[in-house]
Amino acid sequence: MVDILEHVWSGTIERREVADLSPLAQILSSLLAAPTLCLITQAGKKDLKPFASYGGCEVMPGASLADVLDEELGIEISDETIVLVEPRAMSEADYYSGKELGQVLGSLLVDLSGLEQGQLTAFADRTAAQAAPAGQEMAKGRLQAEQMAESHVN
Repeated sequence: MVDILEHVWSGTIERREVADLSPLAQILSSLLAAPTLCLITQAGKKDLKPFASYGGCEVMPGASLADVLDEELGIEISDETIVLVEPRAMSEADYYSGKELGQVLGSLLVDLSGLEQGQLTAFADRTAAQAAPAGQEMAKGRLQAEQMAESHVN
C-alpha cells in the first residue's frame, strides 16, 4: 500500500464530499457494506493509482489509520470504515474507460481482501477444478433436455 502518512503529513490530502464522489468512489461504496471515506490527493507520482485501506489498519506502531486521520485531519471514522484515496486528476476526470475503471476497482477489492497474488491464483485454480465436473454434468443435462425436446417435437 502507498504510504498514506506521506499524503496526510504533506497537507495535500482532502476529504471528498458525498455529492462530489467520483464514479470509482460511488461504485466502491455501493458494493461494500462498510462505510467509505473518500479522500483526494495532489501529491504523488504521475502514475499514482487510487488505493484503499480499512480505518483499523495499523499505519505506524500503535496507531491505526483512523487514529491518524482523527489526530491530523479531525476526521473521525471507525476501524471498519474503508478509506479510499484517489489522485485528484483521476477523481476529476471527465471520461472513464470502463476497462480502466474495472481494473482499478478490481485491484482495490483485492487489496481490501488482504489476499496476495499467489493466494488468488491458487483460489482460481481450485475453483476451476471444482467447477469442471459440475460443468460437465450441466452439459449432459442440457443434452438430455434437448434430446427429450426433439423427441416430443418429432
